[in-house]
Amino acid sequence: MANRTDIEFYKEWRRTSPMAILFIAIRRFRRVVRSVIEIVSLGGLTVVLLRFLDVGLVTAILYYAVAVLAFVVISAVLSFLVLRVKISEAGIAMKSGVFRRTHKVVLWERIRSINLESGPIERIFRLVRVSVDTASSMGSEIEIPALPIFVGQHLRSHVKEPQLTDSQRLPDEISATETSEESDDQSLYELRGKNMLIAAICSKGMIFATVLGIGFVLVITSNAYLIYYQVNLADEDVPTDTTLQEEVHDKLKEDLETNLNFFSALQQAWKWSAEERIENRSKSITQLLLPLVFLLLAFVVILIPSLIIGFLVKAAIFCVSHNDYRLRQEDSKLISERGLITRKTTTVEIRNVQILRIYLTVRSRLFQRYDVKVQQSDEDDTVQSAVGNAAHQIDIPCVDSAFCREIAEQIFPKANQQLPLDPRSTEIQRFSPAYFFIGLLGVGPLILALLWGELWFLMGTRAAILWSLVLVPLGTLIWWQYWRRTGYAFYENFILLRKGFLGHDLRVIPISKLQEVRISQSIIQRLRNRCTLQMFSHSTTYTNSLKIPFMNRVFAERIRDYLLFRIESGKTRWC
Repeated sequence: MANRTDIEFYKEWRRTSPMAILFIAIRRFRRVVRSVIEIVSLGGLTVVLLRFLDVGLVTAILYYAVAVLAFVVISAVLSFLVLRVKISEAGIAMKSGVFRRTHKVVLWERIRSINLESGPIERIFRLVRVSVDTASSMGSEIEIPALPIFVGQHLRSHVKEPQLTDSQRLPDEISATETSEESDDQSLYELRGKNMLIAAICSKGMIFATVLGIGFVLVITSNAYLIYYQVNLADEDVPTDTTLQEEVHDKLKEDLETNLNFFSALQQAWKWSAEERIENRSKSITQLLLPLVFLLLAFVVILIPSLIIGFLVKAAIFCVSHNDYRLRQEDSKLISERGLITRKTTTVEIRNVQILRIYLTVRSRLFQRYDVKVQQSDEDDTVQSAVGNAAHQIDIPCVDSAFCREIAEQIFPKANQQLPLDPRSTEIQRFSPAYFFIGLLGVGPLILALLWGELWFLMGTRAAILWSLVLVPLGTLIWWQYWRRTGYAFYENFILLRKGFLGHDLRVIPISKLQEVRISQSIIQRLRNRCTLQMFSHSTTYTNSLKIPFMNRVFAERIRDYLLFRIESGKTRWC
């Protein structure tokens, strides 16, 4: 009988290591933290505990934390008990699910990459988390936690590129194969020293980190005010038997009990706003605009330290997640390795690359560096990308224009010197001005009506008009800035799409990877003889399709017919 240290042991249905309980529990806990439903239920449960059980705010949160922890642990144990993995000559199979049983089978010929990830606890027990990616999956088809490391290495070595004849290959695939045969294992890029510092400064995800920084600043500010109130403003002559924390708790409980009735709270808000509108009638223009000035000053005062805190946090996270970053080419694969605490290895087949994305942010423009993303499928998971966990893609941070050109030619041999890879290139044509004006005149009045109604409810007619006269030009400027960053360009073998607000995001899409091309028209577009050209590559959906809005109808039909001819006449494997 085969033992657990032999690969033959896993040719029957087997459990993984019991350490999977810990890893499943961690994954479940992350889902709970990120879920809006759990956050809302936290507030609801806290209100119930404060109102009916007569417990303190801290105690209510602790009760909820214990309940969440118990749920996570119990569900992790149950999930582990039903989890089974089988490795056979045909492929990889997994059974999972407590209430809804799932049986997944992935054949070897469908697997395009196997990624291994190991955290500090997993490395101690010599375990890895295996992610199996297929051609038809947006994310990982199968994720197996806590497999022995030798099993993960065996699975990776088992995935082979299918052998094709030259008649079955495309010319660019033949060139790519010949290049890979010349150097079977070639180191392409390493991120160290000065480049690591620049990459940390220019790393994406600053908006998310800044939001966290704003929350941190607000917490510090509120606590500083409480301390100041306790030291300087509290009435020392009035005896009290309660501490400041108890007073705050009693006030919070009283407010919750008063405002639980939605209609009574709405009546109070309407009464307060009516009084405010009457009071604002006698105020001057300066007095009406003064709150806006204070609001902008407060925003700047809070935003600056929040940006600093967010920058430091994001830079620290980047240095930890991209520690000892290495990119190498092995046969026809690109392999990246990175991470200090969790060492992550990602593999991308060069022939399966669908899109090459080039980012140029405001900070990276100062250093003339680009961030490059190699994608096997056009998934756009913003949250996962911010933390560096998106599947089917390799991020290459902080590269210069020469390496950007080199990696593009390595992936797409037909990407010659005439193809502009600078997102600021003037060869990329902006979207039609009709897109800007229709967006401004079509959606703008609706937003203005909602904004004016809100301002009128809070401050009255005169104040609403004055505030709108200030905010409407600001909104117009923001929309104009977004429009001027957009653009597209068509070349013999590639399509370029550009978007952005402060920075630039350039997508390079090979025409050979397109699967479908559509033309759609809205009512406004029909009146202007305009249309939207939609292009679908592998794994794209209607929501994340490649779109060029407000194109001339005749020109768009010619482009569509040409692209469809290239798709139907080419002997192209999309993935």
